[in-house]
Amino acid sequence: MMILLLSLWTAAAALGAVSENHGYERSTHLAPEHADDFKNQVHSLLRGGQQASSLAAASSPAAAPAASPAAPVVEPEPLPKPAPEPAARRLNWSAVGKNMRVALGYSILLAGYYMWIVWLPCLYCSEKKKYEDEKIEGRSFDMYLSYRFNYWLSSNGTGAMFQLLGMGLLTVLTLNSSIWWLLKRESPVTGMWFVSCWVSASAVDPTSSASSGFIGMISTVLGLVLLAVLLTTVADFFTQKIQAAKEGRDPIVEGGHMVVLGHSAQSKQLLEEVALCEADSKPTTVVIMANMPKDQIEYEISGMNVDLKDIKLICRSGSAGCVEDLWQVGADVASRIVIPDDPALSKDESDAITFGALLTLKGQGDEGWPLNGYITAQACLEANLPQMTEMNPSKTFVLSSETLGKLMVQSLFDQGLCSIFEQLIGFSGDEFYTAAAEDLGITDKTFIELPSWFPRIVPVGVITAEGEFLVNPDRAYVMQPEDKLICLADDDDALKPIEDKPFFDWASWNDKVALTIPQVEFHEDSGDDVPIKALICNFSERGAGIGILFALEELAAEGSEAEIYSSLAEDEVKEILFNAQARAEQKFEKISIKVHATPAAHMTSAYRLKALELETFDHIYLLADASQGVQKADEMTVATCLQMQNIFKQSGTDKVFSPMVEICTTTGDAQLVQMGMTNTLNTTLTMSRALAMVAIDTVAHGVLSDLFSSNGNAMDIKQLEGFLPEDTKLPDEITFAEAAAIVTRAAQMVLVGWSVCTGDEKEWIINPKDKTESRPWTPEDRLVVIKDI
Repeated sequence: MMILLLSLWTAAAALGAVSENHGYERSTHLAPEHADDFKNQVHSLLRGGQQASSLAAASSPAAAPAASPAAPVVEPEPLPKPAPEPAARRLNWSAVGKNMRVALGYSILLAGYYMWIVWLPCLYCSEKKKYEDEKIEGRSFDMYLSYRFNYWLSSNGTGAMFQLLGMGLLTVLTLNSSIWWLLKRESPVTGMWFVSCWVSASAVDPTSSASSGFIGMISTVLGLVLLAVLLTTVADFFTQKIQAAKEGRDPIVEGGHMVVLGHSAQSKQLLEEVALCEADSKPTTVVIMANMPKDQIEYEISGMNVDLKDIKLICRSGSAGCVEDLWQVGADVASRIVIPDDPALSKDESDAITFGALLTLKGQGDEGWPLNGYITAQACLEANLPQMTEMNPSKTFVLSSETLGKLMVQSLFDQGLCSIFEQLIGFSGDEFYTAAAEDLGITDKTFIELPSWFPRIVPVGVITAEGEFLVNPDRAYVMQPEDKLICLADDDDALKPIEDKPFFDWASWNDKVALTIPQVEFHEDSGDDVPIKALICNFSERGAGIGILFALEELAAEGSEAEIYSSLAEDEVKEILFNAQARAEQKFEKISIKVHATPAAHMTSAYRLKALELETFDHIYLLADASQGVQKADEMTVATCLQMQNIFKQSGTDKVFSPMVEICTTTGDAQLVQMGMTNTLNTTLTMSRALAMVAIDTVAHGVLSDLFSSNGNAMDIKQLEGFLPEDTKLPDEITFAEAAAIVTRAAQMVLVGWSVCTGDEKEWIINPKDKTESRPWTPEDRLVVIKDI
């Protein structure tokens, strides 16, 4: 805008100058009042010319002897009087140009005064207030200003350079035109025109007055200084600053931001999940620090096409265990620190880096870093989870990726659990929220009553005054004033104080049902006492295979078998199994394990897969080998699925080929859907979502830790008839409120959702929003519950 004003003012000045010259040329024949003066001047010139001719003739030697009589003076004929110009052509362009020049000149002058008197002081005060509000300890205000300026310069690039140029020109014009007015007592607009000419041409008119020359020299010197700043200082100083920013050597001066210690393929999912969050406490600045060059981190993230939305992303190079590097990224003043695992390393190596970072953070001051925040970490080995948590229990929240193996096993026992977890983990669907019992008005009410008071949420647990998480508490638990209710809701606006009466009269319903349906304990034929035979493909030390084996040991009946199909040598697989059992201090006793070692180049070969006798397996787990990249892993997975599906068709077996497939990308998921396979799990995405949820709100950690633990609660899929007396006819229609009452009446469970049959597929609905709407019920429909293990 400033450069546009300068350009317009220059154009107006040029227009004024041209108009003045044009007006002078036309004045000899357009202005009648000056016609006589012009005629007299012409007569004088003619007389002077005749006299000069006579003198020249007299002085000539050849003409001296022949004197001739003086020639008579010829009176010139009078010039014709010009005709008056039509009124349409009498526009005074000189006045128009002058007025435009004056208007724009004063506009530029006012803009300069505004910049230095109002805008820059307000900007300084605004930055000062931000610095004070952030309460950034250990960093001066000068460091904060330098950091903000460097970030603005590097993020705006060429635009920032043009802004600096415009501000410099505006300063020179405003300053020198003001000096012109003070010294010469002439219009500052006139001085601005002189100054602009001098600055652009770097020259002083020798015929000008002393004051004009003095001001011209000042303008020239300032113009040269400005040019030197732009061409040398900017090219040198700012280049160094930008280079330092590119290399990540300048400190982060932020407050309340999120620091991610590590970068891998799961950075995309983690960043996008944080960006999806709509909570007021969500950090708007995320800093990623990894032990690689900063430009490499930025290049890789750029190649991932991450949808950051309103997140400001800053990348830095450094070590997670170095206190200087942690200080550089503002780990002390961050609100959250996230430490994901490094999939490029072994589990032990990745956890070693996490231990080092946690120890360094704990050792800073009495309370450790962050001073007013907390840490979310990922443990590759579940055995290391307690140690990581105990380093700083009040600030550290740890999730283990080995629990995903248990989820995959549960998903084969109960088809659909993966889809349910994908809805629960992340910010795209319903989330876990908390609210004080006293604020909701539910003090002294039992937990079994709560579902009938909240039409838009599903109560799932309680946080006691001591901070203990009780997911699926006892049905007779009485809410205390200091308790907090944990619930599933689409947003926090759904948590409103209860009305005068419940939307569903549970007590009346219970009395009415008791007359016709006696209360019974939940019953079902689980089939858990039947041994199973499972196949684990693409087994590796880094994948979910170990977690699947421990989950089978926990959930399967004694005498079950597990066969491993891997590109690793048999001795290497046995070494991995031995180390896993030693770390967990647990042996595989219920299941027997057999290893099929196959070269990596032949893992998808049909003859190798046929030799496994696929039709003999009850469960097939097809894992992703991401050692060569996620794209390559999904290509191998899809190819293996195609081969196995074809083998099943050729075998003539009645079994349905429905494996549990681990995927890494949305492309692989879409390809498997085309093949009719929907029982899939993106473990990288699921873990990233879980880390993001815990990083935003630690309530998610308490719930997820309970659901994934071996001695807490678990998600499960149940049939409605299991909650009714045997031989009781299923209702033709039912509401969610009635289904929740039936479940809590018969078992220590919490109903969180149900299925809706659409042809051969099931759609899982979590927390239906209209809990009093009746829907048809069929024997194929299922309930989703949280149950005590």
